[in-house]
Amino acid sequence: MTQTSMWASALRFDPPRSLSAQVELIDRGLSTAMVATSLVALIAAVAYQFTVGDGRIWWWSVGTVGLAWAGQLVHRLLPSPGQADFEPGRHARFLLTLAALSGACWGALAVLFIRPGEPDSATLVICLIAGMGSAALGIFGSVWPVALSYWLCCLVPLIVALVRAQGTINWALAAGATAYLWAMAVYSFHASRMTLRSIELRFENEGLVDRLRDQTQRALEAREMVEQALVEAEDANRAKTVFLASASHDLRQPLHAAGLYLGALSRAGLNDRQAHLVRHVMASNEAANEMLGTLLDFSKVDAGVVQPQLRTFALQPLFHKLERELAPLAESKGLVFRLRDTRLVVQADPALVEMIIRNLLVNAVRYTERGAVLLGCRRRVGRAVIEVWDTGIGIPESQHREVFREFHQLGNPERDRRKGLGLGLSIVDGLARAMGVEVGLASREGRGSVFRLTLPISQAAVIASDRPGDEGGDLTGLNVLLIEDDESVLAAMSDLLMSWGCACETASSVDEALARLDAFTPHLLLVDYRLRDHRSGLEAVSLIRERLGADLPAFLVTGDTGPQRLREAHASGLVLLHKPVPAERLHAALLSQWRRVQGQLAGRASAAG
Repeated sequence: MTQTSMWASALRFDPPRSLSAQVELIDRGLSTAMVATSLVALIAAVAYQFTVGDGRIWWWSVGTVGLAWAGQLVHRLLPSPGQADFEPGRHARFLLTLAALSGACWGALAVLFIRPGEPDSATLVICLIAGMGSAALGIFGSVWPVALSYWLCCLVPLIVALVRAQGTINWALAAGATAYLWAMAVYSFHASRMTLRSIELRFENEGLVDRLRDQTQRALEAREMVEQALVEAEDANRAKTVFLASASHDLRQPLHAAGLYLGALSRAGLNDRQAHLVRHVMASNEAANEMLGTLLDFSKVDAGVVQPQLRTFALQPLFHKLERELAPLAESKGLVFRLRDTRLVVQADPALVEMIIRNLLVNAVRYTERGAVLLGCRRRVGRAVIEVWDTGIGIPESQHREVFREFHQLGNPERDRRKGLGLGLSIVDGLARAMGVEVGLASREGRGSVFRLTLPISQAAVIASDRPGDEGGDLTGLNVLLIEDDESVLAAMSDLLMSWGCACETASSVDEALARLDAFTPHLLLVDYRLRDHRSGLEAVSLIRERLGADLPAFLVTGDTGPQRLREAHASGLVLLHKPVPAERLHAALLSQWRRVQGQLAGRASAAG
């Protein structure tokens, strides 16, 4: 910094915020400085009178002490830094005036009491002024104009007094005093600039701390918002699961009853017209059952109750089955269904693999208007890659992950339920993860899609078994205890069982079922999961088995899709049937158990004979 700019700085104060901090530094030591000034003034008077013998010094000492205490009084009356009416500029001007007056007092000491020809007087005064000047650096040094006003008023009179005293020594002392003034002015200027820079750094640090505190606060608020959103999402997910479970259960009850009635009606000797109408009604009922079945599959995946049963099986029979099932659906839309034969044998759960491929094929047919759907398999590095190709609408790359989310659909803004619920690919993804395998997707919008299911290849041989299942069978003689709290389902299932030749006793509660055992011994229990009075079919089976034996066969029938209920039902180890149960499936399940019961009865009779 040039001398001109340095001296120009002495004529102005720093900006108000910085000046306020600088003034505060002076205020902290001002009271001590005024007390020290008073003491030094008294000591100076004693020393001067003892050395020079001039008692007039006491008038100067009293004046200096009075000025110090007057300045202290005025300082206490002024607003201090931090108060609302504090003005840094006005306070700085007061300090500048006080410093100038204090410096003038010590300057007056030099003018009045340095005597020519008496070196002791000059020595004493110079020592006192030099000491007070150095002390002033620590008091007023934070504000350079204030410090400079003190030294000018203190040292300029000293220099004048020394020059006036004449003599080589006094002139040398005057030159030294001038150099001292210059040195103190320059040194205090840089000291004040360093102080100012420290203050500005403090302000910057405080600003950084405030910003950091503000950002931390905003981050905490954002975290709270995220946590709240997560809680709300979890609540929404639970509400969705509860809704699906309740809606599915309530819808399954009447559909289950309708299916049982239709099964019984189809065997009632109808004419052609009536049989045609019944087939249409059964088709509509089956469509509703399929939609609810999709919800059940989704609930099973969501509940985590899908337990893969891995075994070795050939893919070709499964492909033929799916071709027979879905080729007519494709042809009804004018599509070509193509199948590429394969000899590959894999290690996986055949039921889950079938569900995955069926969902992929149904989706392919649903979203393809022209062209073909292809099912094939190829070998890749010890893996079997099952592929489902279509020439449909394709999937934008931005949607490749989204399509595997539940209820997410493309090309169905009107939410047409004939196009499904948007759960197919979510079920595919969940079943694949349950088996520990992957489902891949390659697609371009408007160019079709290919889904790939990768399975481990097995080297074991597979013995094909195409033995047809039992499509008929006599259930005559089978005693069934039916426990169901829905009257329509109870009546429909009872009629159907009796039409098959079963002896059927019905009960609508656990207590009523236990009462039936006094006059009826069942071979098999057919029990609804959810019964009256918040009791369950699991409890009913347990109580009946306590009376009749733990090996009594029991079927648990449920329309619940709630994750917790599904886990409880699977954990029971009972045969689980999901409403609505097709009549053919119920007949096959009962026939399988009836043959087992007949074998046990025959064994007991042989042992008794």
